[in-house]
Amino acid sequence: MTRRATVLTFLLAACALVGLGTRDAAAQSSGTVEVLFKVIPPPEEGTDKMPDPMPTVEATIIGGALRPNATDFSLVDKSSKTPIDLKGFAKRDYLQGSEKLAVALVMNGWEAWIGNDKEVPDLPESDPSRRPGILVDLRAALDGLKFKEAGPAGSVGMIVTYADKPVIRLAMGPLERLNGQALGSQKDYFGTTGRELVSGIKVAMSELRQAPAAKKVLIVVGDGTDTDMDKAKGQLADLKKQAQTDQIQTFAIVYKCALSSEGNVITSMIQQTQSVTTAENIAAAIKQILDRMNDRQYVTFPGWDFKLDTGVQWDGKTHELAIKIGQDETDPVTVQTIVWDPHPKKFPWLMVILIVAGVLLLLIIIIAIAKRKPAAVPMPVPMPQPMAVAPGVAPPPAQEAPKPSGPPKTVMIGVGGDEGGFPVVGWLVPLNGPNAYQTMRLRSGGTKIGTAPPADLVINDGFMSTEHCQILCSPQGYTLVDGGSTNGCYVNDKRVQKHELVDNDTITLGKTNFKFKSIV
Repeated sequence: MTRRATVLTFLLAACALVGLGTRDAAAQSSGTVEVLFKVIPPPEEGTDKMPDPMPTVEATIIGGALRPNATDFSLVDKSSKTPIDLKGFAKRDYLQGSEKLAVALVMNGWEAWIGNDKEVPDLPESDPSRRPGILVDLRAALDGLKFKEAGPAGSVGMIVTYADKPVIRLAMGPLERLNGQALGSQKDYFGTTGRELVSGIKVAMSELRQAPAAKKVLIVVGDGTDTDMDKAKGQLADLKKQAQTDQIQTFAIVYKCALSSEGNVITSMIQQTQSVTTAENIAAAIKQILDRMNDRQYVTFPGWDFKLDTGVQWDGKTHELAIKIGQDETDPVTVQTIVWDPHPKKFPWLMVILIVAGVLLLLIIIIAIAKRKPAAVPMPVPMPQPMAVAPGVAPPPAQEAPKPSGPPKTVMIGVGGDEGGFPVVGWLVPLNGPNAYQTMRLRSGGTKIGTAPPADLVINDGFMSTEHCQILCSPQGYTLVDGGSTNGCYVNDKRVQKHELVDNDTITLGKTNFKFKSIV
């Protein structure tokens, strides 16, 4: 193939642009420190370090001094009305991480930039268009790099070249396949023209977007120009925003050839520049970029502080998060939060348990009452009837009544011997005190007992009330009723409010003990 001798010589001059582009979750930089944010949904159960399930925020901090402890870092929410300061609770270094790396190398594929002097046998040596390019030396320099050590196992890489259109030279695959030989030979680029830089970047970003990796890196190697410089400026500015959304870090290395246009349109996407002069300089710049991936530490922050009842506002909206390292604070980064409620409505188990326990207790009481036998009602003892005796006839000798088997009920002897009469014989005998062993007759109807009138029986006892109690008399017997005393009434050492007395009951009023006696 014959080409027009339009190129007199290739004056190889280079300047490099090595810049930091976009960051994960719209990460921004503060000085030399970059921050990548990742929101982790709450687990189903708590852990030893985080007993209460909650969302967490993992910050990848790139650059800056390494800090040994997670508590050296704080998470702040600049968009929150209430200031928050959440200390980190877990920290990992790069070697402890599991972030897979995806690298996309985008390189200028224009024949004038690649070269055609050594590996294009169809081009006669006398052809004036034969000129050296960057490919042969760059391929050898890249073979010296250990791409497979740039990321953990499972990392991937690819190569895209661009001239009049983008071409995928190496499909996304294991990172160790990315090397100088994957660039191909000069013959693979023979006859290519154009500098469709924007198109090449779009293809690489599309592949990175689909790559299963936590860290995604775009490296552009070329002369920094595009076929349509004016149009490319706006397109590259849009790609910068897209890279932020796709969480892709972007870098660029510019190597100009004699036919390259003036200017550097790639700066619309990546801004910093650095001069280099050889293919070895390009390889060294790529190595610095890969080494930069190791310059990171991972800190995990709790999404909520239950003790202080404060934290990130998990409302599903975007928030401006930043990291505080000592007294320094990074620029805020826009992060999309999830919806989570730190005060969920819990099932009222305690209320249910109390209700069930109350119902069971009520059932037990009802069953106990149902099983209890009703107390036997004592049958009244019939009153002895007087026998009529004829005049002049001696009454028959009285027979001795059998002794009762237990404490007998008081038997009422009515006046005239009728059953409806009032009892006439009943009395108290003090067993101690100044009135010990005196017989105190009980009145028919009722007898009040106290320490002063109007009590019927006045007892000198400082522990008794003025109207301590009264003993009522009825056809059914004698009944003791407490009169609202302070120290109470006791019958046979048992405190009572009302009690039916039987013969020989011991009554305690204050400090005085009485023996109740009645005719049986």
